[in-house]
Amino acid sequence: MEKLDLFQVHLRPNATGFMTLSEGMENRSLELIAKVRQESGAPTEAVATSVFMRRFGFFMSAQLYLLAHQQVWAGPLDEIHLTDAEYGIAFELDGKWMRQRQEGDLEMVLKEYGWPVVEQFRKIGPVSKLILWENIWGYVIWMYGMEDSAQAQQDLQDLLADSFWQPEMRKSHFKQFLDGHSLEQSQAEYKRVTCCLYKELPETDKCPYCPLRK
Repeated sequence: MEKLDLFQVHLRPNATGFMTLSEGMENRSLELIAKVRQESGAPTEAVATSVFMRRFGFFMSAQLYLLAHQQVWAGPLDEIHLTDAEYGIAFELDGKWMRQRQEGDLEMVLKEYGWPVVEQFRKIGPVSKLILWENIWGYVIWMYGMEDSAQAQQDLQDLLADSFWQPEMRKSHFKQFLDGHSLEQSQAEYKRVTCCLYKELPETDKCPYCPLRK
């Protein structure tokens, strides 16, 4: 789908990259974080991890966008290829893993992509998992702002339900991120609960929606 390019996700036959996501989570994690530090100027591993997870937020948003259109990319983590792009890391995927949406796919995307990646990178950082989840949700809110289908609205309601996240996670991190506000309120007056650490990058000030900005 052509809109996937908006999320820095590109479908290619025989997709390739400089490493796979699973490698970046496991035996090549130090190499990945060192690359992000070099390219972004991040002063610590924790800041570099947050920078990377903001890019991963694009991938998760692309999956939720596909689900809103009754599709999903259902490949394993070692089929998610990391590539170099103008403004940071992008994602290259083989289209052979695309299929029509099935029952349980929203939960699958959350628990087979979002949860394990957050859990692993919070240890690699180390950095708070709440920061990493918020790095994802900022782009998700932007994506849902472009989608008003009945399916998108149903998916939003499911993401807000604590039971949908269990037993792997105790409560909905999406509901925690909205902090009692509706999606519309969050879109109009976007405010993070945590700082994403971007302010630690060279010549970078606090984001307009940073909770540390007075």
